Amino acid sequence: MLSLPPLYPITDASLVEPLSAQIRRLGEAGFPLVQFRGKPLGAKEQWIELRTALAEAAANGGWPMVCVNDRADLALLAAREGLVPWGLHLGQGDLPAAEAKRLPGLAEAHLGASTHEAGEWEAVDAACDHAGVGPFRGTRTKAGHAAPIGLEGLRAGCAALRAQDLAPVAIGGLTLADAAACFEAGAESLAMVGEVHRTDDPAALGWEVQRQRWRVRPPFRRGQGLAIVGGSGAGKTTLGRELARRLALPFHDLDGAIEAREGRPVAAIFSAGGESAFRALESALLPDLLATPAVVALGGGAWESPVNREAVRTAGFAPLWLAEAPARAWVRAGQDPNRPLAQDRAAFMARWAARQPAWSLAPMALAFGHSSRELASALLDW
Repeated sequence: MLSLPPLYPITDASLVEPLSAQIRRLGEAGFPLVQFRGKPLGAKEQWIELRTALAEAAANGGWPMVCVNDRADLALLAAREGLVPWGLHLGQGDLPAAEAKRLPGLAEAHLGASTHEAGEWEAVDAACDHAGVGPFRGTRTKAGHAAPIGLEGLRAGCAALRAQDLAPVAIGGLTLADAAACFEAGAESLAMVGEVHRTDDPAALGWEVQRQRWRVRPPFRRGQGLAIVGGSGAGKTTLGRELARRLALPFHDLDGAIEAREGRPVAAIFSAGGESAFRALESALLPDLLATPAVVALGGGAWESPVNREAVRTAGFAPLWLAEAPARAWVRAGQDPNRPLAQDRAAFMARWAARQPAWSLAPMALAFGHSSRELASALLDW
């Protein structure tokens, strides 16, 4: 099933703040995915704002990922300019998802649908990988919405979607106070508009919603091995050491294991044999680190390899994507001589954007500006 962030913020076109600025602000707060909803603005204004948001995200490592609400035409225009959105959310009266999937440039886009009742929950287009369930309650941001389904309706809808391997997203007038109950009902993510834009601290809101989901659905079991993936400078080693200490498990750093075996630093391995030689060493050494339960930090490119992902799965380890904003990671890692792929900011961001789809296959942990100790405490709160 598609891994989604616990809180899925949506833009609000009724605000004075431009939509592109809303997406930028939410990305800087630590949200990896934002839905672009432009109604009731005209097509031209929506297009200008969407193009601006996608261009800014592309220059910052594909962060945040952007899902376009309803407007398949704007998503297509963006794809033609090389600014492919993460996904496209379609309502019951919009272009069928299977048809949207055939549009040039959108074949790899994540498609979502809105569902409101049993007949819709059980008949989601097979091209979709997630779907909204609701409305949970009435909301001012969507006129003429369907009748609220409440908690029991949400539970039924989530069960129906999960049976189809679709990630359920609770929608409709949600607040922080609803988080625990919605996650217990089976929601994978909570879509919010008003709550996100009312708060003075969206990062704090995202952090607390994430903690609520982990309390209901922990991302790993005690005693289970854990593989931490993500970009250079995200903090994988620091978090991994902290989790290993608290879980009383060994800690392994894959890059460190390679350096120990080769007797030289990663930069020297890259210089002598290139990236392909280094990737071969990763795949050769990783199984040994997975032989018994441990916390293992993988290098930034390791998770792109299907061989490595299968090794983690076969060993029974839980993968966890430390999803840090790439701009923050660049501040930590940029131009570090010990990181051969972190010497040029534009190349660093392009590589981050290219690797993000693979990282997002794993459940994510979002720091929202918190330290590794605080993140470890939240992960183990259950």
